[in-house]
Amino acid sequence: MQSRRATGASPAATGATRALQLWRRGRDRAPGLMACAVAALAGQFLADRYGAPALLLALLLGFALFSAGGAVREREGIDWCAGPVLRWGVALLGARIGLAEFQQSWSLPLIVVAVTVPLTLVLALLGGRLLGLPAAQALVAGAAVAICGVAAAVALAAALPRDHLESRRLLGVVAVVPALGTLALIVYPTLTGVLGFDEIQAGVLLGATIHDVGQATASGYLISEDAGHMSTLTKLMRVSLLAPLVLLTGLWFHRGGRRAVVPWFLFGFAALMALNSAGWLTPALREALSRASHACLLLAMVGLGARTSLHQLVTQGWRPVALLAVLSIALLAASAILIAGLSGPVPLSITSNSEEYHGSHW
Repeated sequence: MQSRRATGASPAATGATRALQLWRRGRDRAPGLMACAVAALAGQFLADRYGAPALLLALLLGFALFSAGGAVREREGIDWCAGPVLRWGVALLGARIGLAEFQQSWSLPLIVVAVTVPLTLVLALLGGRLLGLPAAQALVAGAAVAICGVAAAVALAAALPRDHLESRRLLGVVAVVPALGTLALIVYPTLTGVLGFDEIQAGVLLGATIHDVGQATASGYLISEDAGHMSTLTKLMRVSLLAPLVLLTGLWFHRGGRRAVVPWFLFGFAALMALNSAGWLTPALREALSRASHACLLLAMVGLGARTSLHQLVTQGWRPVALLAVLSIALLAASAILIAGLSGPVPLSITSNSEEYHGSHW
């Protein structure tokens, strides 16, 4: 009888219990979520006003939020932003990528990307071992340099087991990469002239070496429209490798008796990329998903910053910075050598849809 009563009462009881749990979770997360939202809006406002990277500003404001003492009441909402919200943002990144962008590209950017991305990842693991850094942190650093900066770092970190990468080590990458990207945005366009590269070669070099998508695109358009188109296409080739890298990373770090868990956000990323490539996403929907992705990543950056103290970050020392700097220089040198050695006659006009990516918030 008790069993039947329990069984008969379970649907209503279960529904009420779940509703109560959801309400309590929402109540507990609300203070932290609101704090992260305010900091994210402030970071975006400052970025729009002064031209600084929005994700970096959100991260720095997260540090300020943590040091201000919002660590108890807001903790659950902060953790939610740094976890599930981060994964949503990465999944929605797929709406920005369309395989049709590559149909009019040449063999030069394909070869450069195919060689330099795996080379950078291998050098990251070797360099991390020499510097005594955890393999997970070295791999995240390599992905940030080789693919698309902060977005690649947080996507790869989201696929790793929690005990493999501390938040402060991820922040050691996230805090440095935008600064290196800004420096590259200033120096690299001038360097292409010193190397004697034409517009197409310059666009490939910029797209193959600058970490952030928006910065890579902007750097090309500083030279010319054709260079901007080519830098965008080359950069998107690098970004398209994010999904397989995250998948392989998740499988690798869950080997050895652990159940291999493929991150759900990876399927969302791939599905949106496929829909965008097939032309099934309208421009309005694509723009809405892109903005939603950016908003999620802003919240995630605030959450990541708020979860780690500045003192913990400083205790990492010079090694993560050195690794990222060496990887950036190695990527630049390898790309320049390949471009100089492989370049042939190329047309000086490109038609693509890259304008919609220009000025991206990546």
